Amino acid sequence: MSKIESLNHLMGLIVHFITMKMDVKNAAVLNRDKGPARRRFRLDYQRGYQKNYLEYFLEESDPLICFLTLEQLALTRDQIKNRLKAGLQKTGATAGVPVYDYPSMAQTMKELGAECLIPSFLGRELNHILILGEKKSGGKYTAEDISTLSSLAQESAIAIENARLYDEAVVKTRELERINDQLEYSKTLLVKALQETEVANKQLQDTQAQLIHEQKMATLGRLAASVGHEVNNPLTILSMNISRAILKYRKDPETKIGDILDLFSRMEQNIGRIKAVVNTLTGLLKKSEKGKFEPLSLKLILEETLPLVQFQTYLDNLSGTEVEFDMPGSLPLVRGDLERLQEVFLNLFINAYHAMQGRRHRKIKIWAVQDPENRHFVSVHFQDNGCGMNEDVIKKIFNYGFTTKPPGKGSGMGLYMCKYIIELHGGTISVESKPSEGTTFTIRLPVYEEIVTSSGEIQRGVILKP
Repeated sequence: MSKIESLNHLMGLIVHFITMKMDVKNAAVLNRDKGPARRRFRLDYQRGYQKNYLEYFLEESDPLICFLTLEQLALTRDQIKNRLKAGLQKTGATAGVPVYDYPSMAQTMKELGAECLIPSFLGRELNHILILGEKKSGGKYTAEDISTLSSLAQESAIAIENARLYDEAVVKTRELERINDQLEYSKTLLVKALQETEVANKQLQDTQAQLIHEQKMATLGRLAASVGHEVNNPLTILSMNISRAILKYRKDPETKIGDILDLFSRMEQNIGRIKAVVNTLTGLLKKSEKGKFEPLSLKLILEETLPLVQFQTYLDNLSGTEVEFDMPGSLPLVRGDLERLQEVFLNLFINAYHAMQGRRHRKIKIWAVQDPENRHFVSVHFQDNGCGMNEDVIKKIFNYGFTTKPPGKGSGMGLYMCKYIIELHGGTISVESKPSEGTTFTIRLPVYEEIVTSSGEIQRGVILKP
């Protein structure tokens, strides 16, 4: 028996062997459950039973189980009958003697179709009960039969437990193999997902770069139109003055410089206007190295952005807007890309100008403070007294492609790109607005700080502590 590893195989052989050798009508085994229901016994390995016995249980508290556990002896139906004939219904009236409910035990044995019960113990725990039905010969179970069966039960106890442990190991091994297969499959899915994510990130980066390029081209387009108008007017006047000077000279070659000095003076004025426009334009286009993050003054960023705003809004006739700055001298520098931060503030200026269109008094107020909740950030507040926005618009304002401007006036990329650029800097952008009461955008940017290393060297950078 010790060489049989499968519990089902072993128990099946035991029941079959006893049924054949003892020549009984039926046989089975009551097995203690090893799972959560360990306090009950299941009728297993049945031979000669009807189908209604396939699901049969006895609780550990059943009188029959209690008797076998305490007495640790085989029990026959005749023994119970003899005690009942002797007038014993329940025993155990004196201290230290167990109480046995013989009528209940007789009823249980009848249900089991049992003539003899042989308990099997592992240590002190009752693990199995061998059930034997009537002998086909009609004979009784002798003391020799019971002794042989009891010896068999005890000899088989260890083999049965080993077989049970082997079956559990097989089940756990199969479960482990299934888990390993699932892990391998999950690993494959994860690798595939990571590859797809990498491709998606590359596509996202390409798309964002394209959006930045499109936004820049749109800005340059508006800039070119306004600069063209701004330069064309003095050029026209300059050309007319040159034509007048040439005409005077042709009429009178003896014309003295003093006679046409006023024409030269006007030409000089118009040349100065053109030069001023060109200097402003070249100053605006003279950016820091693309993608380079460096210490920047918010005040200078905004002041240098204003002339660009004037060019951008030149064709919209939005002059006459009051711009108020409140930038304390103690405000720390921020770490950023000058060109991209100017794009953000340029968008906010243009949106504010359009939101205030048609109002008699137009005012933009910009103030900045070191964030009181986190000294590693600077908060910039950008406020206008324009038409404002309702809650539905606020929820969508940073979405790609969303715009409240009429067709041809807005691309829906401006605020989307603003949010992208600010988050690229490790900051945040939010908005508060009410219809007819204006709008306030709040931008939080990380402070540029110097870090002293363990060697005493100064390392310049930014500390991000949200």
